[in-house]
Amino acid sequence: MTRFGFVIPTYNEAEAIGRTIESIALQRSLGGGLVSRDSYEIVIADTPGHDETPRAVAQAAARFDGLRCSVVSEPARSMVAARNAGIEALLDRKNPVDYIVSGDADTVLPADWLSAVEEKLQRGATIVSTAGFFETSLWHRCPTLTRCYIEEIGTVFFPQVITDEYVTVEDRPLFTTQLFRDFGRPVSDCAFVIESGTYRKLGGFRPEYYDAEGQEEIPAVGWPFMFRAELAGIDIAYVEEPAYETSARRMLHEPDALFSGSSYLGEIENFRSRNDDQYAWLDHFAPQLNMEVLRRYVVKNYILQQCITRPERVVQNRWVFGSVADELVTTVVAWRETRTQPGAREVFAFADELTDRFFDTVVHSLRRSVS
Repeated sequence: MTRFGFVIPTYNEAEAIGRTIESIALQRSLGGGLVSRDSYEIVIADTPGHDETPRAVAQAAARFDGLRCSVVSEPARSMVAARNAGIEALLDRKNPVDYIVSGDADTVLPADWLSAVEEKLQRGATIVSTAGFFETSLWHRCPTLTRCYIEEIGTVFFPQVITDEYVTVEDRPLFTTQLFRDFGRPVSDCAFVIESGTYRKLGGFRPEYYDAEGQEEIPAVGWPFMFRAELAGIDIAYVEEPAYETSARRMLHEPDALFSGSSYLGEIENFRSRNDDQYAWLDHFAPQLNMEVLRRYVVKNYILQQCITRPERVVQNRWVFGSVADELVTTVVAWRETRTQPGAREVFAFADELTDRFFDTVVHSLRRSVS
């Protein structure tokens, strides 16, 4: 029997973790029945905080007969260290799991998610990336924000149900989920799967840093691992449906992280003090958001960065790059020739350089293609 091990790091996640555990416990097979409890287990890698996450985990797991769900404690305030602690608990045993599932404490998996992933694995995939979006309720509760996204960004961040409901025949979305089919879906910590042997072969998750001094840790494990896998010639399969939903709390609580430079940031605290509906204030300020920041984010992370590890994607999608396609390929190949095993920090920095150089051309080519 194929066995999966879900690893979910937590830090003060007592409020959210129950829904995540429930969504795993209710996974269904292709035949429609519940997935056998013997085919998976869940390890919560908890960094102790000020709430009672372990108690919340125990309460959630107790609702489901036979569910194997344990908690390991990792004192370091590091998402990488926490995931590694959970993975060690799954692999350092006589009968280790066959596949590692990276998850997040505020992510809900649809009931047929695991069976869709398993189909890809049965066809030979060793790493599977899956689609996911902010919870559908965000877009319903923030219609002005949704309209701003459609007009200024596109539909790349929407689940299909929102696209079907809000996008009209007159709209010409700039970035759509077609990007993930053309350039590959970046591996997100929220929900991706790795075959255990491939994980070991690639050296597992490693702490990497934004700065040369090693002080500012890159909190994600997915993208650095994806870079290493693709540089090693390992293809990453993509499951587009069904898509998981992740909490919109980052959008609501940390807007500066998503919209740096937006004109509303100086006013936000005053507005919050008068309105405790976070969705309402986000929607109120939506027309003032600096969407250029998000456009750059999409071009950098979903297009140009994906071409660093796979330069052939430029050739396969020449229409996106117009007259600079050959220049881009030459630039990427020359960079790669001097770096056999670039770290994540180097890839991110080079992606910034490429974005500075090619952003306007890419956006112009895409606008022309949808006009």
